[in-house]
Amino acid sequence: MLRINTEIITGIALIFLATLFMYGSLFFRAWGLILIVDYVLIAIGGGFIALGVWTMRNYEKERTEKPSHH
Repeated sequence: MLRINTEIITGIALIFLATLFMYGSLFFRAWGLILIVDYVLIAIGGGFIALGVWTMRNYEKERTEKPSHH
């Protein structure tokens, strides 16, 4: 069974934070000036999610390949 790991949680949190900042830039002009940072946060969040999925798959593969001593 696959479980969610901390990398995926971090990625989701960064994407959510960037979305809030983008929504805030609609109301505050100063936040609109740093809109490029929001896209960077989304890219980093996506990278963390990809890393989490990759780590989760490798962990499951290692668990199933090891011989059981029972």
